[in-house]
Amino acid sequence: MTDTAAAPALAFRRRSTLERLVLDPELEIGAGGEAVVYGVPGDGTLVAKLYHEPAIERARKLGAMLAHPPAMPEGTATAWPADLLLDGRGRFAGFVMPRAEGPRLFEFYNPVSRRETAGGFHAGRMHRAGRNLAAAFDALHAAGYVVGDVNESNLLVSPIDSGVTLVDADSLQVRDAESGAVFRSRVGKPEFTPPELQGVSFEEVDRTEVHDRFGLAVLLFLLLMEGTHPFAARLDADGEAPPVEERIRRGLFPHASDHDDCHPPRLSPRFDALHPPLQALFVRAFVGGHADPAARPSPAEWRDALQSAESALAVCAANPLHRHGAHLDACPWCERTALLGGRDPFPAPGTAMVRAPRPPRPRRMAAPPMASASPPSPPLLAQYGTRRVLRNLGRPAPSVFGPSGVRNPLVVLLAAVAMLAQGGTLAVIAVVLMVLALVDLLLNGWRQIRGSTVALAVVVLVVVSVLVDLAGYAAEPSPPALPPAFDFPSPAAPSSDAPPADAPSPDEPASAAEPIQVRTAADFMLGTLNSAPVSTAPQTLPDPPAPVAADDGQGYQAPDLDRLPRLVNEQRAASVLASAFARTDGVLFSPDTAVLWLRVGSEGRVTSSQVISSTSRAASVAATASVPYLRFAPGEKDGRKVPAWVSQRMVLVP
Repeated sequence: MTDTAAAPALAFRRRSTLERLVLDPELEIGAGGEAVVYGVPGDGTLVAKLYHEPAIERARKLGAMLAHPPAMPEGTATAWPADLLLDGRGRFAGFVMPRAEGPRLFEFYNPVSRRETAGGFHAGRMHRAGRNLAAAFDALHAAGYVVGDVNESNLLVSPIDSGVTLVDADSLQVRDAESGAVFRSRVGKPEFTPPELQGVSFEEVDRTEVHDRFGLAVLLFLLLMEGTHPFAARLDADGEAPPVEERIRRGLFPHASDHDDCHPPRLSPRFDALHPPLQALFVRAFVGGHADPAARPSPAEWRDALQSAESALAVCAANPLHRHGAHLDACPWCERTALLGGRDPFPAPGTAMVRAPRPPRPRRMAAPPMASASPPSPPLLAQYGTRRVLRNLGRPAPSVFGPSGVRNPLVVLLAAVAMLAQGGTLAVIAVVLMVLALVDLLLNGWRQIRGSTVALAVVVLVVVSVLVDLAGYAAEPSPPALPPAFDFPSPAAPSSDAPPADAPSPDEPASAAEPIQVRTAADFMLGTLNSAPVSTAPQTLPDPPAPVAADDGQGYQAPDLDRLPRLVNEQRAASVLASAFARTDGVLFSPDTAVLWLRVGSEGRVTSSQVISSTSRAASVAATASVPYLRFAPGEKDGRKVPAWVSQRMVLVP
């Protein structure tokens, strides 16, 4: 809210008692395209939601909900409307509902965010959260409601007992029991929409429980499969994979697909690690339910199956937080830890916390330096030893220069793999080399492979990877210069009332200044910004927002604030991030990450930025280009809005 909002505009009456309720603009919790949410003064258990454009139809819908609240079982809750609010003329303005806070469901998908949000969570508690989620859907359906807008952002999960709370209840589809009128849910996300509703206008269709069953199955799959979407797939056919809505429409469920060219993503968890009855329910939901929507499992079936699966979990001897199905011979989480290079999805208690990077001294947005990612050490190189490999290379011998050495197709094959990652014309050449090398290897080259051949091939792979990266860095464009409206000045000197902890003294030269300290990721890292799929991103960026001048003062560090800034336009920024990456001509085979140090002004706009970590130059360029489109809720200190330094992780997904 702006300071121009007059107090009388926030004075209302509760419809049930006509009790006067005055809202404080300073207690704003969040704002969206439809409404603004405020805390209720003197009552921390309630919040008020005020619509920008109140409509009589919405008032009737909320009235029907007030008259028939659902009976929610243990472990579930909803932020159900408690009373309507009327303005000074007696017109409908909004409603009051219970306050619901906590991490959202999607924060439990990714191992990093899950550890920061709920340390000690294991697969058993993930099953319990899924069971409570299914129970919540079952209770709403029993009361005659349809969720409609099923998505991962409208559900809160308790880190303590895995309880589930449904928020944004006013988006449900409601049928008035007295008049029979249906108040539709007019929004939805394609990745949770069943195939029969893809491309359909939600304003023109009455949704049913069968449609909810598809969205529920997607949520449960995401929860149990480390955030892997059930229709995320690798296709053998040439060209880019179709967008997720097209894969849903075609029924391309890769874990049980009749299509020979459809496979699960390479780094997705094993589908067969799930409890066998759960596997059968997912096949019914996404294969049988594709042809016959009525065949999709009901929420009650999911609830019972998840309860049985949780009780059947075995505890891994190597890590007590590794819980897996007793039908498996080995722990799938130990296998996944090895596959991910030691990144344990459920790390044991006492594992050292990964610290956030130290931010450099902030500079102008238009030219941030790029942090290159060092190529990972190949496991085979570690196996044979660097000295041994170099010693073999320095000793001319038939094993190096003969059929078992550089003339062996295995060496060419690994070099071509390194070239393939660069993309573009180099990728075409790499594919040709790979085909020729494979043919030669299958015909006779495999007979000449020795231990020294493997070591030499790995060294060539590392050298070619470094050369390709250097060539790619030289060929890629520099960070795109932002429009003049965004050429913000460098942050001013620290103000007397808000110095950062490690700000330089006035007598020190700027080059000798110490960077602002960052202690841990838990203290400073904002939530991950998940990108829209890069494959579906438009090639042009939207028009940039209006410029905002930088605030005076260096800004506060995040832990010095009473309330940290939070990203409020995640969906738009994610789309811009994907578009910016598409413009770099980068090739994305796995998620790319860039971490930026941002200066958020008191009005919530970014006025300066610095890339402090990135997995690729293309990710760094794209993240930098998307910075002007970010919009944050301002930081607060001592009851006033202040500029702040925060760290933001931005993720690009294929």
